[in-house]
Amino acid sequence: MARPEWRLLFAAVAAVLCATVWAQADTVGKVLDLTQQSQRAAADSQKRVEQLDDQTRAMLERYRAALWQTQQLNAYAEQLNGLLAEQQNELAALQQQSAELDRAGQDLLPLMLRMTDSLEQFIKLDLPFLKEERTQRIAALKQSLSDAQLSAGEKFRRLLEAYQIEIDYGRNLGVEQLRIGDSQMDVLRVGRVALYALSPDGAQAQVWDAAAARWQPLPRSARAQIREGIKMARELAPANLLELPVPVAVAQP
Repeated sequence: MARPEWRLLFAAVAAVLCATVWAQADTVGKVLDLTQQSQRAAADSQKRVEQLDDQTRAMLERYRAALWQTQQLNAYAEQLNGLLAEQQNELAALQQQSAELDRAGQDLLPLMLRMTDSLEQFIKLDLPFLKEERTQRIAALKQSLSDAQLSAGEKFRRLLEAYQIEIDYGRNLGVEQLRIGDSQMDVLRVGRVALYALSPDGAQAQVWDAAAARWQPLPRSARAQIREGIKMARELAPANLLELPVPVAVAQP
C-alpha cells in the first residue's frame, strides 16, 4: 500500500492537472467564441459592403439616366427655341400683312358698297324668283359691310359669295311654290332664261313675261314639259332637253 504522503501527493497532482485542463478548456471555448463573433462580424461587414455597393450602383444608374434625360431635354429645348423663333417671324409677317389688309380694306370698302348696291339693283330687275331669300342675303351683306368687327378680307369673301350664288342661279334649274292670283303653283326656273308656273293639278300653265311684268297663260302642250322640268329640278328625273316657249326680250327704247 502506498504511503499516505504519496496519496496526498497524487491527489494534489491530479487536482492541479484537472484545474489546468479546465482552464485550458475554458480558454479554448473563449477563443472559439471570439472566432465565431469575428466571423459573424466579418459576414455583417461583407453584407454592409455589398449593400453599399448595390446602393452605389443604383445611384450611378440613376445619375446616368438623369444625365441622358438632361441631354435630351437640352436638345428638345434647342428645337423649341428654333421653332419659336420661326413662329415669331411668321407672326410678325402675318401682323404686317394684316395691317396692310386693313389699309387696303379701307380703300376697298367704297368699292364693296357699290358692288352691293349693283347686286341689289340687279336682283330687283331680274326674274322674280326666291325674292325673300335673295333680299335677305343683300340685307345680311350690308350689315356685314358695316360691322367693324369683321376684317376687310371676310367682308370681301361674303360679297364674292353672294355674287357666286347669283351666278349659279343662271346655271341650273330651280323650283319653288308661289301664289299666283288665287292659286298656289309650282314655279320652274330655267337658269335665268324663263319662269314657268304649273298648278298642282296640272290644269293651268303660265310663263313670266318680263316685258309686261306679269304671268301669261301657256297652251296645254307645254304642261308636260313643265312637269318634267319640275321633276328634274327636284332631282326626281334625270337631266334632259326641255322644249318650252321662251319669252322674247324686247329692247328698251
